[in-house]
Amino acid sequence: MEPLVRAVRARGERGSLAPAVPIIAFALLALGGLTIDASRQLNARGEATAFAEEAARAGAQGVDISADDLELDPVLARDRVDAYCRRVLALGSVTECSFVGIEPVSGTDPRPLVVVTEVRLQINTTLLGMVGVRQMTASAGARARPYEGIDTPIEP
Repeated sequence: MEPLVRAVRARGERGSLAPAVPIIAFALLALGGLTIDASRQLNARGEATAFAEEAARAGAQGVDISADDLELDPVLARDRVDAYCRRVLALGSVTECSFVGIEPVSGTDPRPLVVVTEVRLQINTTLLGMVGVRQMTASAGARARPYEGIDTPIEP
């Protein structure tokens, strides 16, 4: 009687792993999607940082050349940031690029010379779309200021 019980028990357990295979496969696919999309998110954040830094640098070039001391022309700085942002927004992935303002350099140097910008971009997900996450955003802010230095051209 003992061999018959073993045979019935073995036959009853056959295929018991089959329901778990799709669940495990879905979990592994979601984990892979998270890895891929997380790396794309980090890349998008790097792009947003680069765009924000370049926008701030463009604004920091808005120096008032008529002033005796180093000063930013707020209108020119904003116009330069806006011109850069128009070019970046035309790329399609950038959803927002803006001039935040001009701040003082520090507590010891109260001159308003630091141009502040923000950029936000949006990317489509690859595998996370299966679980309902269709898009992700990345944003960054940056600051730049003009530096005093050589004020006459160097002759070759």
